[in-house]
Amino acid sequence: MAALRTFFAIELGRGARHSALAVLEALRDRPGGDALRWVRPESLHVTLRFLGATEPSQVPELLDAVGAAVAGQASFELGLGPLSGFPSPRRPRVVALGLEPEAPVAALAAAVEDGARAAGWPAEERPFRPHLTLGRLRRGRKPSADLVTASVTPAREAWEVRDVVLFQSQLSPGGARYAPLARIPLHP
Repeated sequence: MAALRTFFAIELGRGARHSALAVLEALRDRPGGDALRWVRPESLHVTLRFLGATEPSQVPELLDAVGAAVAGQASFELGLGPLSGFPSPRRPRVVALGLEPEAPVAALAAAVEDGARAAGWPAEERPFRPHLTLGRLRRGRKPSADLVTASVTPAREAWEVRDVVLFQSQLSPGGARYAPLARIPLHP
């Protein structure tokens, strides 16, 4: 069987998803909005750790290791934060919403990272930055600095993060499609 392309993530609550979509649609319709490839509504999620190529035979050990690493993590409430751009708001390659509070998301991502390394994955080289990606700059396009400074803010729709999800990413010409493979519950 072929390798799977996997990542761990947090799913959005229904209200937060609607709020994020409202921001995405408002930005997409602004001048310069066509310079970005916007995330499809069903694809919105908070990535904790991208793994990449994963042999199906590795999945049970990976789930055990990450499950053990997040065992002490409690469920928590999370909300959407302000609009931002990476690597900078003036020259964004990624347009995203922040997450509030950041501390529990960062702690959960660190635990997932520990579990992935325990299962044999190399350490992630980039520091974790809690965010919800809304769009990525299209190749060959110039970013619009005023897009990220737009006065578009999400409605404060918090949701309870109760689990970590291992997703499979299936690439296609129409964009990646994500399918949940397993859930690791957090403690209430």
